[in-house]
Amino acid sequence: MKRRLFIAFVAVIAGSVVFGGAQAGAVSDPDSHVNGVSTAVVDLSANVLALDDPFDESAADYTGTIGVADADVGPNAAPVPASSATDPKLLVDDDKVQCPNAPYTSIQAAVDAAGPNDTVKVCPGTYNEQIRIGSGKDGLKLESTKKLEAIIKWPTVETFPLALVDINGSDRVRLSGFTVTGPFTFPACSPDRHEGILVENSFDDRIERNHITMIQNANPALYGCQEGDAVSIGRRTGGPCGTGVVPGSARLEHNLIDEYQKNGVQVVNPGSFGDVDHNEITGSNVSAVRAIIASNGVVVCDAGARIHHNKVSGNQFTPTPLSTGIILSGAPSGSVVDHNRVFDNDFGIDADTGSGAKVSHNDVFGNLGDGITLDTLTNSTADGNKVDGNAGSGISLFDADSNSIKSNQVENNGTAGGDMTDGLRVDMNSSNNQIRDNKMDDNVTHDCHDDSNGSGSGIPPTANFWTGNKGDTQNRLGLCKH
Repeated sequence: MKRRLFIAFVAVIAGSVVFGGAQAGAVSDPDSHVNGVSTAVVDLSANVLALDDPFDESAADYTGTIGVADADVGPNAAPVPASSATDPKLLVDDDKVQCPNAPYTSIQAAVDAAGPNDTVKVCPGTYNEQIRIGSGKDGLKLESTKKLEAIIKWPTVETFPLALVDINGSDRVRLSGFTVTGPFTFPACSPDRHEGILVENSFDDRIERNHITMIQNANPALYGCQEGDAVSIGRRTGGPCGTGVVPGSARLEHNLIDEYQKNGVQVVNPGSFGDVDHNEITGSNVSAVRAIIASNGVVVCDAGARIHHNKVSGNQFTPTPLSTGIILSGAPSGSVVDHNRVFDNDFGIDADTGSGAKVSHNDVFGNLGDGITLDTLTNSTADGNKVDGNAGSGISLFDADSNSIKSNQVENNGTAGGDMTDGLRVDMNSSNNQIRDNKMDDNVTHDCHDDSNGSGSGIPPTANFWTGNKGDTQNRLGLCKH
């Protein structure tokens, strides 16, 4: 995101808050790198081999209809699966009305009593407590007996770490069927970020069929604080993304994630991996909130991920477009964003400062800026995407070299006002990209646009290679044809 690496300060509502002489306002999340540079090296194989759906780049993943995300997203798509084994002693009911024989009235007490591979069943009720799943709980299952009716709610008095549910030191933990909700009441911007669910030093966890909502401060004057993430895989402790040292891995599936303060999902730190699939991730639809919170849907930074079959929408910052549906930043080779529906955000999908990424078969439409951006990216692929009706360019390349842009359908993108938006737009610093077999139509200003100079396609020649592209308008001859 080098081209958008800036900080926007705005006034905050309901009284200004000052820390160290600086006003807390809506600040662009440091989910990008200083000067667009990342030196992280991540071994994807280290922590993800035990996931039920391990990372797979087989050809079968990228065939079929372009731009289709499965309809069955969110917690209501399927029931919470029954446990194969349950200790009846580990039953929780806050008021013992629904489950009068439950020996526990708090979730934490049952978790403390549980051992590896045990199952804690939680009956309907509101549980105002932070949950800590520490070491010695490998394979623990924490399940709501009725989907979304066991509510884990932020207590007024919280303890460090500032996460509502913290999974730390145990692997293969499963959290299913809960409503996990804020808001939190911290009186200032906290350097230890508030997280709804935090996975740290834990691997192969599963977070499924939950509603994770309102992970934000109760005081709107603090909405500009750079914290309040619904789910964090890997621990992030202030500063630019990637400065943390504690990794984690998890599969996050069939959750509804909405009304978060900063990021719906973030996967951070070398050694972390997120398999994020079939979730509905939605920023705030309240205009007053959008004027303060610059939220992002999914942020992957210096970590590996496969982001697939999700709906990601509603991430907008009203004064200046800063928010993005999906950010893949500094990710290692083999990271994938595929078969998502990304719409109604400021920007759609932004892949930057990495190599070997794949952005495939996504439906990207109705965003206020560019649909798909490849920024300082190399040896990556954007293929089979449907990019339609975005106010910026459909697909943009900035300082991007040796990538493959192929078989995309790019239509009706751009706004009037000078030669600034196109269907497929390549800047002067991008070179050796293979741009082929794309279909462009009705884009403003051009269907095909390349500002580079070299010995490649076009008259005069660009630094890239355009073959088999269809479009009606171009800024140089030879880029596309009707």
